[in-house]
Parts: sequence; C-alpha cells; structure tokens
Amino acid sequence: MNQPLAYLSLATLLVATAAHAQSAWLPDAQQIVAIPAFTYSSFDEFWMGDTKVSPLKDGDESLRQYSGFVALEYGITSKLAADATIGYAATSSTTVLGSGDKGLMDTNLGLRYQVLNGQGPDAGFLPTVSFRLGGIIVGDYDANTPFSIGDGASGIEISTLLAKEFSCGFGAFGSFGYRYRVDPVPADLFGSAGIYQRLGGFTLSFTYWNTSALNGLDIGGPGFNPGAGSDSGFPALKEVNQIITGGVGYTDKGGRNYLITVGNNVAGRNTGDKFIVGAFISLPFGP
Repeated sequence: MNQPLAYLSLATLLVATAAHAQSAWLPDAQQIVAIPAFTYSSFDEFWMGDTKVSPLKDGDESLRQYSGFVALEYGITSKLAADATIGYAATSSTTVLGSGDKGLMDTNLGLRYQVLNGQGPDAGFLPTVSFRLGGIIVGDYDANTPFSIGDGASGIEISTLLAKEFSCGFGAFGSFGYRYRVDPVPADLFGSAGIYQRLGGFTLSFTYWNTSALNGLDIGGPGFNPGAGSDSGFPALKEVNQIITGGVGYTDKGGRNYLITVGNNVAGRNTGDKFIVGAFISLPFGP
C-alpha cells in the first residue's frame, strides 16, 4: 500500500462528498486500515435549481451537519481488497429548515480489484488502476427534509480508480463512476481529480470532486411537493455538487497518518453552498 497516499485519497474524497470513496492503492495482503473521521459542514446560501439564492443568509438562517464515521479496509490479497464505511450524523438548523435530524448514515460496502500496478522502477508513466464494485445500505434518517443527511435509498455503484506518484514526491489521483439507487433517487455520475506534494513527513493536497444526478426535480420547480411524499420531495431532486478541498497531512514514525481538510462548493444544483472541515486519522494494523 502506498501510505499515506492511499489514505490521503480516501480522506479527501470523504470530506468533499460526505459520502464514501476509496483509492486505487490497496492495503497490503492481510493488512487492516482503520480511518476514524469527523466532518463539519455548514451553509447559509443554496441553489434552487441552478439559481443561487440566499434567503437563509438574509434571515440569518443556516444549516449545519456533524458527521462521525469509520472507514475500514482489508487486503484480501495483493490485488483484492474489501472496504466498509459506517457512521452517524446530525443536522441542526434555524427556523426555515426545521429542527434538524439525526441518524445512522448510509453504509457503504465494496470490493476493489487492482488491474494495473503503477508503482516500482519498471512502471514508467503507467498509473495504478483499480476497479470497484460497491453496495449502499440506506441509513435511518428522514430523507424527505431539506438538505438531509442522505438521499434515503439503497443502491449499487461501480467505479474506476487511478493514482500515480511521480518524481520529487509529486503525484495525482482520481476516479470516475456510476451510482444507481432505488426510486425515487436519481442515478449519479461522479468523478474526482486530485494532486499532492510530499514534503518530508508532510503532504499537501488539492482535490476536485463532482457528483451529478442524471435527472430529477428542481426545488420549487414543476412536480416538487415534499408534502406529497418522497417521490415528489427532496430525495427526487436533481442534485449536483462541485467541491474543491485542500488538505494538510502528516505521517509519524509508526506509519499513522493525520489529515485536516477544508473544502467549499464551487458550483451546485439543488444543494447548499457548503463550507466543509474534516479531521482524519489512519491506523494500519498487520503486515
């Protein structure tokens, strides 16, 4: 496993999306990596459809979300790994968005298979490439509330993950994939691109992440009526998130990694203009 870079890729994507994502680099065979994490996000402006509005800010309103979760990875072989992410979240808001909510986040389970290893002196410019198949198990929050903890649906996702470290500690990583969930939640296309630079025990990183629903309703648009149920409410929205994060990580002599990230929406649709902060610790066990 390319530590701390595999962990860095995972952590930056987790904080960017408040969702689940993994790296092209796998744990070593029989190795377990545990990543406890906490993220905080808030916003006082949002996009209604693709139009940015700010009644929350004008009325001194805001919504905040607090998420604690653990990502686990296990190297089954040198080319196959399993992963799981489970967590709990709570939201709090002022009068416009109700009293908030709390509950178990969506649980994500997956298998990754590495088809190309881009590490080592003979790899040249070839990247590391892995394929991932994942399952999503819905949590127990109320999805039909404004900007809820999650979309409220189980599903599956497939993705391709890429990573490459070049000379002088500089590297890049990314992903692209497709996510399907049961009605009324629209299917998503998602992708990311990131770069990092290692400086001694420290690592600096920047990541761009895009999640785009393929169809769905707009807030305030035709057919949008949360009072009539989830099929015409918030789970059925066509949501788009474009987020950029920056991170600073440190690796100690025991191989443990610590990372703090800060992110913000640069564009969106039917989502909040979120400011996001995350803290992560990577704890490897075994070979």
